[in-house]
Amino acid sequence: MTQLPTTSRRSFGKLALGTAATVAAPLGLMRNAWAQGKQIQVGIWGGAQGEFVRRNIIPKFESDFGCKVVAEEGFTLANVQKMRATKANPKFSVMFIDDVAIPMCRTEDLIAQLPKANMPALARLYPRFAYDGYGSALGISIASLFHNTSVKAPTSYAELWDPKYAGKIKLVTPKNTPSVFFLIVAAAVKTGKPFAQAQYEIDNAFDKVAALKPNIQNIFDNGPQAANEIAQGQADIGFMDLSKYIYPATAKGVPVTMSFPKEGSFAGVNCQVLVKNGPNQDLAVAFMNRMLEPGVQKGLSEFAFTSPPVSGIEFSAETSKYLAYPVEEMDKRGLFVPDWTHINANRARWTEQLNKIFSV
Repeated sequence: MTQLPTTSRRSFGKLALGTAATVAAPLGLMRNAWAQGKQIQVGIWGGAQGEFVRRNIIPKFESDFGCKVVAEEGFTLANVQKMRATKANPKFSVMFIDDVAIPMCRTEDLIAQLPKANMPALARLYPRFAYDGYGSALGISIASLFHNTSVKAPTSYAELWDPKYAGKIKLVTPKNTPSVFFLIVAAAVKTGKPFAQAQYEIDNAFDKVAALKPNIQNIFDNGPQAANEIAQGQADIGFMDLSKYIYPATAKGVPVTMSFPKEGSFAGVNCQVLVKNGPNQDLAVAFMNRMLEPGVQKGLSEFAFTSPPVSGIEFSAETSKYLAYPVEEMDKRGLFVPDWTHINANRARWTEQLNKIFSV
């Protein structure tokens, strides 16, 4: 398999951000001399996935470029708030967020368009994960139900409203992105419409949302912990979360796995964006390019069981069974991506309604 060239002084000696002025990098005799002594701050994920970035990606990048990468963990909404709070004087150079937040970040002028000519790894990026050049995906998870392996998985989301599940379902917190998927499911169950249409019927589906309350044992905000509790038999079903939180436990033999009702599943997409006017943007772009290189993507995918957003990566049969990869497999599974512009315009109000229903 042909490998892309790694990032180099020649690739990143000059950087053009859209129509912005060119940022010149010093030349030197040694490889990546222009990066020596520079520092960037990157907002990464928390948890095991973030730890993988800290231990396996950042040190090698620092060694290759003679630079320093300061990583601060967080989740999507918190990372967006960090960019807002420092917009006048950016502190971060690269931020990891979910696809849900890219439209709002563009609207608020928090992120810059990626310089395609200076990111050779973008050549492998599937177009659907390029976001008009304002970021790139880093990993795609499947969002669906998860359950104890001793429990027969529902074949339809509608079954979750059956009284037989009274007090046996853990529901994802309104703070996390999969809560939006839950609302779409509720609207689909009520209307009988597919997700693509049901997402616009959420306002009329909160009676269906409230009807699920007797079956909810509690609200969870930590996917791996919820998976462990379900594996221990504390509940039957988790509604719902991302495969990157569930399949690592499954692969270790823990009695918890995912199920995929007939109505379909969702794509949970982790992304990276370039903070507009962030420090040392030439180094930031080099780091973003490194995150998309085949070797890095393969390692991250094998660790977290996320599907890479780039083509041409081969996995063992054991790993492949947990991934929706390549892109044709994503289409085959019908992984749904919501209209995030519509969702973002309404999410605060919906979250308030969810909190009222499930906090009583």
